[in-house]
Amino acid sequence: MYDFESKLNRKKTFASKWMVRNTKNEEYPEDIIPLSVADMEFKVMDEIKVALHKAVDEMDPYGYQAVSDAYLQSIVSWMKRHHHVHVDKDWIVLSHGVVEALVHSVKTFTEEGDGVIIFTPVYPPFFKAARSNKTSVVECPMILKDQHYEIDFALFEKQAKEKNNKVLILCSPHNPVGKVFTQEELAHIVAICKANDILIVADEIHHDCIMEGYVHTNILKFLNTYDQIILCTAASKSFNLAGLQTSNIIIPNEKLRTAYIGEDHVSINPLSMAATECAYRCGDRWIREMMHVVGINYKKASDFFASCFPKAWHSELQGTYLMWVDMRAYFENEEEMFSFLYDDACFIVNKGSTFGKNGEGFMRINLALPTKQLEIALHRLFDAYKKRQ
Repeated sequence: MYDFESKLNRKKTFASKWMVRNTKNEEYPEDIIPLSVADMEFKVMDEIKVALHKAVDEMDPYGYQAVSDAYLQSIVSWMKRHHHVHVDKDWIVLSHGVVEALVHSVKTFTEEGDGVIIFTPVYPPFFKAARSNKTSVVECPMILKDQHYEIDFALFEKQAKEKNNKVLILCSPHNPVGKVFTQEELAHIVAICKANDILIVADEIHHDCIMEGYVHTNILKFLNTYDQIILCTAASKSFNLAGLQTSNIIIPNEKLRTAYIGEDHVSINPLSMAATECAYRCGDRWIREMMHVVGINYKKASDFFASCFPKAWHSELQGTYLMWVDMRAYFENEEEMFSFLYDDACFIVNKGSTFGKNGEGFMRINLALPTKQLEIALHRLFDAYKKRQ
């Protein structure tokens, strides 16, 4: 069993999510654990620490590092074991991050004035990526229907037919609403993109973080149907390695891959490669145990809101470790809501409006932390709310 119970103090290491102030610009005490930025409050698996120490000892000096066959094979193996897709090692292009890859894809495969389609609400950097080549954000708001989100396929097809729209950036599983797209939904997306020559840039950074009872369908399952696909993956969300800044971009189509690489030379941190290779070789059990804890936390949080904030609503968590909660019934507006959350409750979460206009009044809660610490934060939220009455 791995350790998912120890409380960490990441403020002393200047973890960015911990360096937050409330709306009165006051620092939080060190015992306040943020539930915002999507990295975890869990210890990194011991095997990765061993691999990093070994790399530090053996790589001296720390010069530019070539990508080893062992590193590439670890990705190939992981994708086969966990996602049941074939990946040729020649398809893999390294990047410093998935967001960087999204931006680079838009800059490579669009021209000024083109449109980039995104399903909103969505991870905020998608908006930046969609605008990165003097291009336009084309929002396709998801439909909230029968307590879950669905793609508005009629609108999406209409947008895809517009000649200036060239790229779809797809978040799968979806951040922030926690949706795992069904195979049928993805097939419909692919069919519309194929019919209209839309490039699919799929961000699957959370693809290992799937709740029990759900199955993630990797976008590469549709390669035989359509190969205008760029798949963005990383070990960062799965194994809490975001600060090491390495992502693996999988581009099966040689013409796309050649254009994407262009004249650029990307040199990747050798320590991040050591950590990623270890994660993909040794991390099967860690992922299972981590997501089990997330499942426990989701049940506790869901029960808490049902009991203490019965007018609140949240989408069902199917994938990721991020809970999307609608609190509009309790506050006049989002400004009031976050003033209360940050100033009174010391409940540090992400503001829904940053994910798009249809996220206003929601909050995104990171559930990847020790269960005891989540309970403390939830109780603090309710105690603050009772004092407000």
